[in-house]
Amino acid sequence: MKTLVFAPETINIAETTRMVEIAKAVRERFHCVFFGYTDKFSYLITEAGFEFKRMEPWLTDAMIEHLWKADRGETFSNPFSVDYLRQRVESETRLFLDLKPAAVVMGFTLSVTLSARVAGVPLVYVMPFPLTRPFLDAEMTEWPDMFDYPVLRIIPKSARKRWINNFFKTTKLWIRPFEKLSKEYGIKPIEKMLDLLEGDYNLITDIPNLTGVKDLPQNWQYVGPIFAHLSGDVPQEILNLPKDKPLIYCAMGSSANRAILRTVLKSFEGAPYTVIAPMKAHFEKEKLRVPSNVLLYDWLPAHKVNPLADVAVIHGGQGTVQTACASGTPFVGIGLQPEQEANIDMIVRQGSAIRLSKRYFTREKIIESIEFLLDDDQVRQRAKEIQTLSNAWDGTKNAAQFLIRKFGN
Repeated sequence: MKTLVFAPETINIAETTRMVEIAKAVRERFHCVFFGYTDKFSYLITEAGFEFKRMEPWLTDAMIEHLWKADRGETFSNPFSVDYLRQRVESETRLFLDLKPAAVVMGFTLSVTLSARVAGVPLVYVMPFPLTRPFLDAEMTEWPDMFDYPVLRIIPKSARKRWINNFFKTTKLWIRPFEKLSKEYGIKPIEKMLDLLEGDYNLITDIPNLTGVKDLPQNWQYVGPIFAHLSGDVPQEILNLPKDKPLIYCAMGSSANRAILRTVLKSFEGAPYTVIAPMKAHFEKEKLRVPSNVLLYDWLPAHKVNPLADVAVIHGGQGTVQTACASGTPFVGIGLQPEQEANIDMIVRQGSAIRLSKRYFTREKIIESIEFLLDDDQVRQRAKEIQTLSNAWDGTKNAAQFLIRKFGN
């Protein structure tokens, strides 16, 4: 039996579960091995029955926090030094040479863009559509919140849109260690950030009906939504909730900014809703007082809880967006970085979501947005239509069929 290596960044629950879903679909045809640099969500891998190899250099808590800040655009300080990245590449290369996999399947473990090529292993990238080369070629990026300063609003929107798409196409932010090592190892040069977002094969976990882009370049293809199906049942407390108030599902994923989480949760104080918030893991080291109408939980099986909600309030990670879409739930999105903003914007354009700026949202804007989504029949109808579109695609099955067809013989 051939081997597939899966390389999720295990600090990210959505990415880890996406890889697990694919591995479960191909386990009868491949020996599936995972690796990572933290145990944050590695338990989801071992609970599914897969081997998880703990790699060196292990991520410290400080490094994980730095990675999340970089991901959210809260720091432009490089999370990877040349020496640290080299250690990762050498560790991964040794693993690939030992296992001799047919391919390595990755999300955003960016060191693999180097190590797979050093080891001569085909690289299969599984990723959302936003910020990819075809996304930027179609000029889909809107002006991101991280650059939203009042003084820049005098520039025409069309000019800002052209500039930001060109920026993401050409930026060399965080590239220096990758550029240096690609030359050192004599592999395909990495000269800009966009070079880190393309493998030998690229599986897009979106659908053209929602992206608005039908045709993709060679070696790119849509597979459709792939999101978490965590084990466990819906807590009985949730199932027994009275139906006299709207139910709000508030989830901000594993990448959340805790200050934003606190503000969002406090916004529900005195609001006429019951709020389910699986955010307890973010506040393990502090005592958090939540409004009496907010029920705070650890991670929940969102694909079972979200359909119970009237409206969701989410951060815009692809997993939370796709879960809401598959559930037929309108949502308010507060994107923490440009990819999440673009995920939200896809559904805003379809008419069943509202996006708020992470820098300028207020309690009043959250409540006003929820009320609009609750009261507008067209919004709810559109959410059901998006549900039908989304559920017509089996992303996990499509990704599995690609891997079997390409590497299984």
